[in-house]
Amino acid sequence: MESQEKDLQTQSSAALQKALALLERCEQCRCGLQRKLVQKGFDKNVVEGVLDALEEKNFLSDERFARAWLNSRRIGKAEGRTRLLAELAARGISKEISTKAVDDFFEEFSEEEICQKAAKKFLAQGKSGEKLMAAMARAGFSWKMSSSVIKTILSNETK
Repeated sequence: MESQEKDLQTQSSAALQKALALLERCEQCRCGLQRKLVQKGFDKNVVEGVLDALEEKNFLSDERFARAWLNSRRIGKAEGRTRLLAELAARGISKEISTKAVDDFFEEFSEEEICQKAAKKFLAQGKSGEKLMAAMARAGFSWKMSSSVIKTILSNETK
C-alpha cells in the first residue's frame, strides 16, 4: 500500500513537472494539456489532480488560452465568428468561455474588416459566385456579412 502511494506521488510530481514545462512554452488549454500528459503515459486520475491544482493556482486557464489562441490566429488567418467558435470547441474549450472570448475579440478587432481581408484574398485567388460564398462560409463569416462586404469591394473596384 505504501509503495503504491509513493508511486502515485512520484507520478504526480513527474506529471506536474511535465505540465509546467509545457505551460512554460505557451498557454495550454486543459483538454490539450490532459491529452498530452496522458499520451506521455501518466495515469488519467493523476493528470486530473495535477490539472486541478494548476487551475487553482491560475497556471492553467482556458479563458487565457482562448484569448491567446484568438490573438495568434488573427495574425495569419482571416476567420469569422462561426469558424473561431468551432475551432475553440475542437480544442475542448466550453461554449461559455469560447463565446465570451470571441465576443471580447470582436470588440477589439472589427469582424467586418477581417471579413474584407478574407474576401479580398479569395477574390485574388479567382473565386467568384457560389465558390466565393462557400469559401467565406468555411472561413466562418455569415452570408449577410459576406455578401455585403463583397458588394462593397466589387463596387469600389468598378469606380
